[in-house]
Amino acid sequence: MPRHHSEQDENKRQGTISSARFNLLSSMVGGGSLSLPLAFHQTGNMFMAPILLVITSVLAQQSIYFLVKAGIYSTERRDMSDNHSDPLDNNKKGTASYENMASQAFGAKARVLSSVLVFACCFFGTAGYAVLLRDMLEPLVDSVVTPPEGTGGGPTFSRNLAMLSVILFVSPLCIMKNLTALKNVGAASMLSVATVGLCVAYRSIECQLGFTEQHGNHNNDNNENSESSMQAFPSSMKMALDATPLFISSYICHFNVLPIHNELRCPTSDRVSKWVRTSMWPATLFYYVIGLTGSLYAKCTPSGEIQGNILLDFDEDDPLLLLGRLCLAMTITLAFPMLVIPARDILVRAMAGTRCGRRIIAKGAQKSSLADVSDVMFSDDEVSNGLTEVHFEHMEVAQTTHLEEPLLAMESRSIATAPDAMRDDLDEFDENRSTSRSSGGDCTDSRLLRIAAALSVFWSAALVACSVSSIDVVWDLLGSSFSIMMAFIIPCGAYLKLAGRKRFFNQVSDGGASFRKWMVSRTVAWFMVMVFIPLMIISTANAVYNTLSASVDGGI
Repeated sequence: MPRHHSEQDENKRQGTISSARFNLLSSMVGGGSLSLPLAFHQTGNMFMAPILLVITSVLAQQSIYFLVKAGIYSTERRDMSDNHSDPLDNNKKGTASYENMASQAFGAKARVLSSVLVFACCFFGTAGYAVLLRDMLEPLVDSVVTPPEGTGGGPTFSRNLAMLSVILFVSPLCIMKNLTALKNVGAASMLSVATVGLCVAYRSIECQLGFTEQHGNHNNDNNENSESSMQAFPSSMKMALDATPLFISSYICHFNVLPIHNELRCPTSDRVSKWVRTSMWPATLFYYVIGLTGSLYAKCTPSGEIQGNILLDFDEDDPLLLLGRLCLAMTITLAFPMLVIPARDILVRAMAGTRCGRRIIAKGAQKSSLADVSDVMFSDDEVSNGLTEVHFEHMEVAQTTHLEEPLLAMESRSIATAPDAMRDDLDEFDENRSTSRSSGGDCTDSRLLRIAAALSVFWSAALVACSVSSIDVVWDLLGSSFSIMMAFIIPCGAYLKLAGRKRFFNQVSDGGASFRKWMVSRTVAWFMVMVFIPLMIISTANAVYNTLSASVDGGI
């Protein structure tokens, strides 16, 4: 097939709801779910913890909707002008990005801040997953190579070598151009993490039925542990505050929301809503099962408490949990591309603004143009009509033409009818868009840049992991500050800013229903901003306090 045909296919939306669902789940569900038993144990697994889990799920789902809408608002006028002549171009891949959305809403400085924010979350998330991968491989590696005496659970040459070998194996997946190609990887990752959850639930049920050895504790101690493992409310506000970042970090997937949405075919309101709903609620159900059953296992621990990683509370020679460790190692391995690719794309767009990056892109464009000429000269196939090259279903095309409120395209009303002040605001909006586009553009087509950026991000994070014995402090700080800002505050704030500029397009031609819906959405967004800003400040202060306290007590 001619080269330009394949390039046209790459520029089309090829993602299905199924592939988008698996990619979002694999970005969200992973090693962080092993901390939920501790969160349930701290906040009351019988009542308060499930309530907090459902509230977090609802707020995270709403923040994803705001993020998608803000991303669309930041590009929709360009998309409308590009697609006005051909309605079938709705199948063209989207161009929204997190940093461009922040730039359109808050200015050029917000672009830099949001880029650093997403890059830091993905980079340290990759390093944390690498440390967790090393911990999961530790029993297997130590059975082959005996660690030095007194090493304990920390980095050794053999453990780091095993971790780096797995990273080398999965590195090719991190240079793929888009996330849709990783749909099978996401499905395998979810199967692996579900196996881990089943192993934890099975051992916990055995514990509750008395089939598990309870470390030689006396009956009174066992009764006290049994009572302490089943609570309705947290024992203190400090416990609830410590658990809050654990609930929030379990739903962090926002760095991949816009890239997945850019590839989703026919992204109507109904399809986007179905994609998000069918991703969030299965994840919430899984979180509830592993959180509840894992917290109940406190009955069978010597101290009656749960560690931050529930697998550490089980015996290392337990064959069932050895299977769980291997499945978790598989889950972490397959989740690496979901963390590396967003950071890679940010780095690629930053490199594209440099002289070296522009030279690499120019060389790639020259090679591509020469290949296109060769295809035209030597190919026997005739280029068919563009209408016959559309590969998405006819039902989806018909769906886009009968939408009452499409999520992709803006209603084509004349801007000339707007007041002068509104028109000036839109002119400034266009200037900001052109500036942000010229600063980076879509330069992920350069394979050489993708390879260089992916290897830089992945292997630098791996080297950081090689020298880190525990990354609990980093997780605590990221979950209490960066994650809240990236997943809730910026999407809600950007939606409020960009939706405000769009309000004069939503006239009362439908009886005012659009205006009422717009007002409800803005009220919810304002509520979330007002809740999460003080929560971020309090959680960050608590994380710093915990870090300093651990340092004083010799815990670091």
